Amino acid sequence: MRLAKSLLAVTSASLIFVGTVSLVRNAYAQDADQTYQSEGVWGAPDEGLAAKTKAKPLDVKGCWSGEVVDAGDGSGTATFQFDQTSNLKKLKIGTTFNFQWADSAFAEGPLKGSVSSTGIKFKGNAGAGCTITGSGTGDATALTGTFEFVGTCATTFQDVTFSIAPGCQ
Repeated sequence: MRLAKSLLAVTSASLIFVGTVSLVRNAYAQDADQTYQSEGVWGAPDEGLAAKTKAKPLDVKGCWSGEVVDAGDGSGTATFQFDQTSNLKKLKIGTTFNFQWADSAFAEGPLKGSVSSTGIKFKGNAGAGCTITGSGTGDATALTGTFEFVGTCATTFQDVTFSIAPGCQ
């Protein structure tokens, strides 16, 4: 009798276990339209892929103008002519800057650099031993930034900032 009860308990436990295991099955993508027709399916984006998506560089081609401010000369006019590569990532030959102040001070010359989705970085030459580096941030409607003059012109032009928008006056 005792053996029969033990055998019955083991058999019942085995059947419950087998029944539970047999109810669980792997779900495959191809099953979505067959097995779960009334339940639907969904999926979240791969976070790794979302982080790898890069925003396009700004399209800044053309003439931009606005204000330039120098610590010594005050406010003046700034004009940039931007020329970009076809993929918009680089400023190419033809890109120039021109700054003019009321006291006849000026600086102008070619620039080269890179363009990102949030702005530009550049370096150039204002001639006569005067090099420049700078950057600007913004979007396709406005850029603000700084210029650093290095060399003989660094004593004349200090703490230079600019604020420009598309179009020339």
